[in-house]
Amino acid sequence: MSKSWRILLTLVAVFALVVSACGNDDDDSPAADPSPTAEATAAEPEEPAATPPAGEPVQIEEGTPAPVPEEAPMATEAPSDPNIVEVGGGAVIDIGECPEEWDNNAGVTDTEIRFGSSLPRSGALAGFGTIADGIGLYFDAAGLIDGRNVVMVARDDGYVPARTVTNVEEMIDADNLLGFAGILGSPNNLAVRDVLNENCIPQLLNLTGLPQWGDPENYPWTTGALMSYETESLIWCSHVAEEMGDGATVAILSLDNDAGEAWRVAFNECADDLGIDVVEEVQHDPQADSVGAEVTTLAASGADVLLVASSGAFCPQAVATVASIEAWTPMVLVANGCQSIALFWVPIGPLANGIRMVNTQKDVSDSTLADDEWVQFVRSTLEDQGVDPEAASHALGYVFGEILHSVLMDAAGMEGGINRTNLMRAMWQMDFESRGALGNALRRMDGANDSYMVEAGRIEELVVDADGARYVPISDVISFEGETGTFGQ
Repeated sequence: MSKSWRILLTLVAVFALVVSACGNDDDDSPAADPSPTAEATAAEPEEPAATPPAGEPVQIEEGTPAPVPEEAPMATEAPSDPNIVEVGGGAVIDIGECPEEWDNNAGVTDTEIRFGSSLPRSGALAGFGTIADGIGLYFDAAGLIDGRNVVMVARDDGYVPARTVTNVEEMIDADNLLGFAGILGSPNNLAVRDVLNENCIPQLLNLTGLPQWGDPENYPWTTGALMSYETESLIWCSHVAEEMGDGATVAILSLDNDAGEAWRVAFNECADDLGIDVVEEVQHDPQADSVGAEVTTLAASGADVLLVASSGAFCPQAVATVASIEAWTPMVLVANGCQSIALFWVPIGPLANGIRMVNTQKDVSDSTLADDEWVQFVRSTLEDQGVDPEAASHALGYVFGEILHSVLMDAAGMEGGINRTNLMRAMWQMDFESRGALGNALRRMDGANDSYMVEAGRIEELVVDADGARYVPISDVISFEGETGTFGQ
């Protein structure tokens, strides 16, 4: 049975349970290495003594002379390789494969811990361009980490992979970085993954749900920050089957890149299993000015559901186009990267009413979360820093700043303190409740045993009315914590 099918069965069971209640439900510590026990023999026993099972103590009757142990044999096992760093589940980092000039302490000075990032500060996904700024602002508020300031160095790539490569290569040479954090885009992160792993430079918190980020055995220096597109698609499939029944029809708009393909393939797989009919699919150029024509093509299918597997400005464009087509009123599912109400949905207002998505983190512009402790902290702190909490994506940067903070503190407590290898050990073995996650869900990994950090989300519907815009939960938080495994398994 495939991993996807096992996850699907779990999800279907979860939905079945909550429907009956008129709603939807949502260390690596090495094994003890026993010391070898020297064999013991009694001097000329009358009968051979029974050999106890391995690992159990030898029982000696009272009055029996203590056995004289033989000289312990010389150890035959080779000493452990100091170049091998375990990150969990059998996955390791071999620093013997790092370049000769590699420095484990790069980017950590007496006063700073330095990270780089490359994001789109221009183009259709420019709304995400201030995430790195938000991470920096989070650490300004959090204070020193191990006596040092955390510094973010970010460059614009316009969501163009070639520009991401140029940015990363230049920053490696010029900016003295511990690693990279929060590079946005599947093709962008894929474009630099090999060079960062070959040079043993951390590539943390990729802002994309591409399943390939959960591959510590082959790419131990790379981790993701979002729910895997496979998991998100499985939740979508089950929701469609639950709401529409057998034979539901779906049209898919997806990015014409690695992210869009991952969404598309995963949804088609689970759709087949649940009797859902994907009747039309259109991919769009990530550098396009608009997706209106693509949505119009999909409307001709008359599908019951439109799946918007895209990002950035393309999400509200697609939704606004659907709203303009009177003859087509599908259920609209949107990728969770387009969650921000202030950034994506306020601009089109009531046209966004009724869209649904699998949300994984708290949106500070959601009025239903106004009393949430995390939301209040982010909003008040950003305002004190002179930043509008609903402008751009600074608040989203706080979510990832919280995660990086936890990882850095764990690394600081390891022998050697904060350095590149300890940073990766801490990342692959993270385990904490995230205040920025819906339901304060866990952010937990265990190397190759559990390679995905975000495994919980909630189906929510956007409601836009006279009271503003807000998300209304359609399910409880649905968690697959520890169940999604590792890439390819």
